[in-house]
Amino acid sequence: MRHHRASTRLALLLVVPGVILVVLAGIVFLAVDLTGAFGRDLPQLNNQVAASLPETTQIYAADGTLLAYLYKDQNRTVVANSDIPNTMKQAIVAVEDKRFYQHGGVDYQAILRALAADLKAKKTVQGGSTITMQLVKNLYLGGQDTSITDKIYEASLALQYEQTHSKDAILTNYLNTVFFGSNAYGLVAAAETYFGKEPKDLTLAEAALLAGLPQAPTAYNPREHPQAARTRRDTVLLDMYQQNYITQAQYQEAQSEPITLADSPYQQVQEPYVVDYVKQQLVTMVGATEAYGGGLRVETSINPAYQKLASSAISTLLNRPGDPASALVSIDPKTGYIRAMVSSTDYSKSQFNLAAQALRQPGSAFKMFCLTAAIEEGIDPNNTYYASQPLNLQPPGTSKPWNVHTFGNTYAGVINLVQATLQSDNTVYAQLVLDVGVDHMIDVAKRMGITSYLNADPAIVLGGLTYGVTPLEMASAYGTLADQGVHVQPTIITKVTDASGKVLYDAPAKSTQAISGGVAYAVTQILEQNVQQGTGVRAQIGRPAAGKTGTATDFANAWFCGYTPDLSTAVWVGYPQGNVPMTDVHGIQVQGGSFPAEIWAAFMKPAEADFPVKSFRAPQALVKYDPFFQSHYAVPPTTSTTSTSSTTTTSMPGSSTRLIGPLPSFPPSTSPSTTATTTPPTTASPTTTATTPPPRT
Repeated sequence: MRHHRASTRLALLLVVPGVILVVLAGIVFLAVDLTGAFGRDLPQLNNQVAASLPETTQIYAADGTLLAYLYKDQNRTVVANSDIPNTMKQAIVAVEDKRFYQHGGVDYQAILRALAADLKAKKTVQGGSTITMQLVKNLYLGGQDTSITDKIYEASLALQYEQTHSKDAILTNYLNTVFFGSNAYGLVAAAETYFGKEPKDLTLAEAALLAGLPQAPTAYNPREHPQAARTRRDTVLLDMYQQNYITQAQYQEAQSEPITLADSPYQQVQEPYVVDYVKQQLVTMVGATEAYGGGLRVETSINPAYQKLASSAISTLLNRPGDPASALVSIDPKTGYIRAMVSSTDYSKSQFNLAAQALRQPGSAFKMFCLTAAIEEGIDPNNTYYASQPLNLQPPGTSKPWNVHTFGNTYAGVINLVQATLQSDNTVYAQLVLDVGVDHMIDVAKRMGITSYLNADPAIVLGGLTYGVTPLEMASAYGTLADQGVHVQPTIITKVTDASGKVLYDAPAKSTQAISGGVAYAVTQILEQNVQQGTGVRAQIGRPAAGKTGTATDFANAWFCGYTPDLSTAVWVGYPQGNVPMTDVHGIQVQGGSFPAEIWAAFMKPAEADFPVKSFRAPQALVKYDPFFQSHYAVPPTTSTTSTSSTTTTSMPGSSTRLIGPLPSFPPSTSPSTTATTTPPTTASPTTTATTPPPRT
């Protein structure tokens, strides 16, 4: 009830227009003891809830490099009193509240001066608010003081605030709260925004310029109104000199100093694609409000040196107008830490991250999952043979035939799975996936790190996915082979602390034994050969490395996915706008073994200099192959081929060989069955001469 009567009395004052309103407000301040006059009708400080002050979040690379600031409306970093230079404190006191150290929160002398000036000008030209009053207004009253009621409440809270806080604390809180223009709230943001400095490094002239901004941040903005800003700065310097904070020599020297502004670091973002990816992860982790206003310190796994190496590798090799784009992701297979994530596109033109968002057809790089599934089933890649030849298959459960041919329409006859992998033979792998089962292949791919949708179609063994996969997924999945079958979830945020230094998140290693170490090692041995003498020879880096090429239909997407014991890296090359054929790039058709393998090597060779040379380590338990494996989908090899294909092999494998599918030249009584491991008679083998096809993806 008392509050209602006081509010009514105060509301009557609101009808008094113009200068008389200010006079009456001054009389109220001078004539009464605020807390005594209104008692419990006035707000009590201990009942107030201070406004939440958003603080700017900072994102860092693994080496401590600042990548970006995150904030929404208020860019603020709270600073301790000890980090505020005396010149800044003196400048703000000199211009905003010269009796700051004498009054108790309300400066009655200042109010009288303001009243006199306003009466003389017949309008409001001066304010009587103290630094403490401005602070409590921002903390507790929403930053508004549009009525006498607001002013009285503000003064009452200021008097109470002064009783519980030291002058240094008040000044520090004020300098952390006040608006300096250009989204800069608080001294740290202001010093960085205008001068690219920490507060402790400000010159006297720079401190004076900042002290002059709170009164009219827009009018005195040095970028928009340099002359007005200089005049205001000089006024602050004069106030400081007249109040004996600086000497005449200091005043004159500071007055002659030119205003030299720096680019605001808050507008600068290092590695914008990485930062966007981190922001998405952070918002999922803590929510948007905390991510953009919690003053968090976000540490990431990104290695800036690797970012530069990746960008250089791409730009050096794809360096002509009209060249396709490329994306590269490199992961530490033991921790899952994403060490590099690079998209060669211009962020200012497209914010689409090709490395983490682009779903593209992987081509033969997906054969690795089928090979892994086959070995997991006990199929011996060295001693299991299929016919390399044009195929017209009818996969179970489908109504349409599946026509399969090799990339270059050349065929090798009867070859084992190792040879088929090194030659990236589509026809052999088409038969293998039917034997393995597409569901098993999908299960393996998912366990190893593929998160995108995979359609249950055997054509996925050749990269025929409904949507595709990202370079991030492929780097993660191939990393499972590098870490002896252990898949570690890819991670970019390694640690998050709040503004007080409390650890909110410390990334755990989310690992699973996706495949056995023996299976991983068996696949790695084959993919290591692929780099040495298969389709991936251009990925050689002078140390043990394994990998697989991939080229999608019409040369629209090209890949190289490879690894060492220390890094797993996937490279994609293609046009960002879609599946545009790359049939004439620097005069060649782009395949996985060309630009992608070369980019991979150009990145990995210097990156691997951080690690000692090491071989892939064999596990304690190697794979035990199934001697009774039965093929149900192998096709009989033929001895005649199309005009674009080569002929079949001259002889069949030796005594330890498992044959898949009957040989048509065998009499029924001597033909090897699909279930037996046997040696075919030498007279029954094909007699045509073999030609070794060139490496194909």
